[in-house]
Amino acid sequence: MSRPGAWGRVWMLIKQSFKGSQVERKYIAKDPAGNRYYEIVGTKQNVKRGYEPASPTSEPPVLEWQAWLKGTRRFPPSDEEIQINRLRQQAQRIEDSKIEKEAPRIESTGRGAGDTGPKPFPKYDDFEYQPGVSRKSDKSQLPARDIPSISLPL
Repeated sequence: MSRPGAWGRVWMLIKQSFKGSQVERKYIAKDPAGNRYYEIVGTKQNVKRGYEPASPTSEPPVLEWQAWLKGTRRFPPSDEEIQINRLRQQAQRIEDSKIEKEAPRIESTGRGAGDTGPKPFPKYDDFEYQPGVSRKSDKSQLPARDIPSISLPL
């Protein structure tokens, strides 16, 4: 049997659009923020993952869930794993604040590498700023313009 033609394909797609979606969402988990995570099953492609936010203004999912949604994690994270990672992050922040307090402060004044903002184009006295003129301060060396005059017979 041959494949349907162009109009047959259009008609088939119209019929499928009225039937509704044949994909089914398999709900995997719900996090403490109220987000519901799912996988879309029944597609010919790779597994698609998504989530339904608890509210439209809710924060994005935590990093562990984002990794699962992107497919960089094979299995969804557990609540214990997320809690352990939060405790590690807090411990790291405390350690970082201690190190920052103990670190010597280096003060600098004047212009330096840390200066930001627009800087003018550099001007050097040993370079010409105009062809034939060696320095900006010495304007007496401007070349005389020799414009030939042409006299036309009337």
